[in-house]
Amino acid sequence: MWSKMAINAYVAREAFDFLKQGIRINAILPGPTDTPIARANAGTWLGFGADYRDEAGIEASTPLERAYPLVFLCSGAANGVTVVTDAGYVSSGITESFPAATPVVGFLRGKF
Repeated sequence: MWSKMAINAYVAREAFDFLKQGIRINAILPGPTDTPIARANAGTWLGFGADYRDEAGIEASTPLERAYPLVFLCSGAANGVTVVTDAGYVSSGITESFPAATPVVGFLRGKF
Protein backbone atom coordinates (compact mmCIF):
# COMPACT_ATOMS: atom_id res chain seq x y z
CA MET A 1 0.00 0.00 0.00
CA TRP A 2 2.87 2.37 0.73
CA SER A 3 4.15 2.05 -2.83
CA LYS A 4 0.70 2.92 -4.21
CA MET A 5 0.56 6.03 -2.03
CA ALA A 6 4.06 7.00 -3.17
CA ILE A 7 3.19 6.61 -6.86
CA ASN A 8 -0.01 8.64 -6.39
CA ALA A 9 1.94 11.46 -4.74
CA TYR A 10 4.73 11.33 -7.32
CA VAL A 11 2.33 11.58 -10.27
CA ALA A 12 0.46 14.47 -8.66
CA ARG A 13 3.66 16.33 -7.73
CA GLU A 14 5.50 15.92 -11.03
CA ALA A 15 2.62 16.32 -13.52
CA PHE A 16 2.85 20.10 -13.90
CA ASP A 17 6.63 20.30 -14.20
CA PHE A 18 6.72 17.44 -16.68
CA LEU A 19 3.88 18.95 -18.72
CA LYS A 20 5.90 22.17 -19.13
CA GLN A 21 8.52 19.95 -20.82
CA GLY A 22 5.92 18.28 -23.06
CA ILE A 23 5.79 15.10 -20.97
CA ARG A 24 2.58 13.68 -19.52
CA ILE A 25 2.62 11.42 -16.46
CA ASN A 26 -0.22 9.21 -15.26
CA ALA A 27 -0.62 5.97 -13.32
CA ILE A 28 -2.98 3.16 -12.47
CA LEU A 29 -3.32 1.65 -9.02
CA PRO A 30 -4.36 -1.89 -9.89
CA GLY A 31 -5.89 -4.52 -7.75
CA PRO A 32 -4.95 -8.18 -8.16
CA THR A 33 -4.37 -9.13 -11.78
CA ASP A 34 -4.54 -12.73 -12.99
CA THR A 35 -1.17 -13.29 -14.65
CA PRO A 36 1.13 -16.33 -14.71
CA ILE A 37 3.38 -14.84 -12.00
CA ALA A 38 0.34 -14.01 -9.85
CA ARG A 39 -0.95 -17.57 -10.21
CA ALA A 40 2.46 -18.91 -9.19
CA ASN A 41 2.16 -16.89 -5.97
CA ALA A 42 -1.64 -16.97 -5.69
CA GLY A 43 -1.79 -16.72 -1.90
CA THR A 44 0.14 -13.47 -1.93
CA TRP A 45 -0.80 -11.88 -5.23
CA LEU A 46 -4.38 -13.03 -5.73
CA GLY A 47 -5.35 -13.41 -2.08
CA PHE A 48 -5.80 -9.69 -1.51
CA GLY A 49 -9.45 -8.76 -1.99
CA ALA A 50 -10.48 -12.37 -2.58
CA ASP A 51 -13.32 -11.98 -0.07
CA TYR A 52 -14.57 -8.92 -1.98
CA ARG A 53 -14.37 -10.68 -5.34
CA ASP A 54 -16.10 -13.79 -3.95
CA GLU A 55 -19.00 -11.76 -2.55
CA ALA A 56 -19.27 -9.70 -5.75
CA GLY A 57 -19.09 -12.83 -7.91
CA ILE A 58 -16.11 -11.67 -9.97
CA GLU A 59 -12.62 -12.94 -10.71
CA ALA A 60 -9.31 -11.10 -10.46
CA SER A 61 -8.88 -8.70 -13.36
CA THR A 62 -7.12 -9.77 -16.53
CA PRO A 63 -4.21 -7.93 -18.14
CA LEU A 64 -6.59 -6.87 -20.93
CA GLU A 65 -8.88 -5.24 -18.36
CA ARG A 66 -5.85 -3.32 -17.04
CA ALA A 67 -5.10 -2.13 -20.57
CA TYR A 68 -8.41 -0.29 -21.04
CA PRO A 69 -7.67 2.56 -18.61
CA LEU A 70 -4.10 2.70 -19.90
CA VAL A 71 -5.43 3.56 -23.36
CA PHE A 72 -7.10 6.62 -21.84
CA LEU A 73 -4.04 7.53 -19.76
CA CYS A 74 -1.83 7.35 -22.85
CA SER A 75 -4.11 9.72 -24.74
CA GLY A 76 -3.73 13.47 -24.82
CA ALA A 77 -6.75 13.77 -22.50
CA ALA A 78 -4.91 12.81 -19.33
CA ASN A 79 -2.13 14.38 -17.30
CA GLY A 80 -1.47 13.94 -13.61
CA VAL A 81 -4.21 11.36 -13.37
CA THR A 82 -4.10 8.29 -11.15
CA VAL A 83 -6.86 5.77 -11.82
CA VAL A 84 -7.74 3.09 -9.29
CA THR A 85 -8.45 -0.09 -11.26
CA ASP A 86 -9.45 -2.53 -8.54
CA ALA A 87 -13.01 -3.51 -9.55
CA GLY A 88 -14.43 -1.13 -6.95
CA TYR A 89 -12.62 -2.40 -3.85
CA VAL A 90 -11.44 1.03 -2.67
CA SER A 91 -14.76 2.67 -3.51
CA SER A 92 -16.62 0.06 -1.50
CA GLY A 93 -14.31 0.73 1.44
CA ILE A 94 -14.86 4.49 1.25
CA THR A 95 -18.63 4.07 1.16
CA GLU A 96 -18.50 1.16 3.64
CA SER A 97 -20.67 -0.92 1.30
CA PHE A 98 -18.11 -3.70 1.78
CA PRO A 99 -17.04 -3.14 5.41
CA ALA A 100 -14.03 -5.48 5.22
CA ALA A 101 -12.36 -2.99 2.84
CA THR A 102 -12.84 -0.04 5.20
CA PRO A 103 -9.64 -0.59 7.27
CA VAL A 104 -7.54 -0.90 4.10
CA VAL A 105 -9.00 2.31 2.73
CA GLY A 106 -8.45 3.99 6.09
CA PHE A 107 -4.77 3.09 5.85
CA LEU A 108 -4.59 4.48 2.31
CA ARG A 109 -6.16 7.70 3.53
CA GLY A 110 -3.64 8.01 6.37
CA LYS A 111 -5.99 6.88 9.13
CA PHE A 112 -4.00 3.99 10.56
